[in-house]
Amino acid sequence: MKTGFIWYNTLKEGDNLNNDKSIIKEILEGKKDHYSVLMNKYHNELFKYIYNLTNNYQTTEDLLQEVFIKIYKNLTKYNEEKASFRTWIYRISSNHTLNYLKSKQRRNDYNTDLYEEGSASSNEDIYEDAIKNEQMNQILKAINKVLKPKHKQIMHLHFFSDLTVNEISESLDIPIKTIYKAVKSSIEKIKMEVSIDE
Repeated sequence: MKTGFIWYNTLKEGDNLNNDKSIIKEILEGKKDHYSVLMNKYHNELFKYIYNLTNNYQTTEDLLQEVFIKIYKNLTKYNEEKASFRTWIYRISSNHTLNYLKSKQRRNDYNTDLYEEGSASSNEDIYEDAIKNEQMNQILKAINKVLKPKHKQIMHLHFFSDLTVNEISESLDIPIKTIYKAVKSSIEKIKMEVSIDE
């Protein structure tokens, strides 16, 4: 389901939108169609991040639409002195996705999706490159099976979204030491699960 936002680049030659800061400034000055630039820039990486947490194509599409709406509505609250724009939108994505997964009805749907074999839809072929080989599949299954939601978020942000430990700490509002411990313990759990499955 598409929102009222424009998904394609509507900028004209001569528009000077080289970075997030200038794009945000343009949007806040009334050029709302420039929001499509931010959506296009971050769509794929946020899709992969949310998909790795939900393991469901349609749910990911829906959540991503909601996340982009939330980002747009809160754009005036973004403070570049507190965090980079990328860190800020990952915080919104993380919180929104985690809230979805925590809800009782959604959690039941989520657990069913995680353990059902052959539940992938043909639409997911578009993003199949995010999970290219069998080893990656095993690791993703292990992450979804053995990790708690918060540790799952940390692992996806660190390994699949390439956020630094500092960025993850800012995004999730968790101390850096806790991030390091979570990564270490999560890797140990994943290794055990993958070696057992083999």
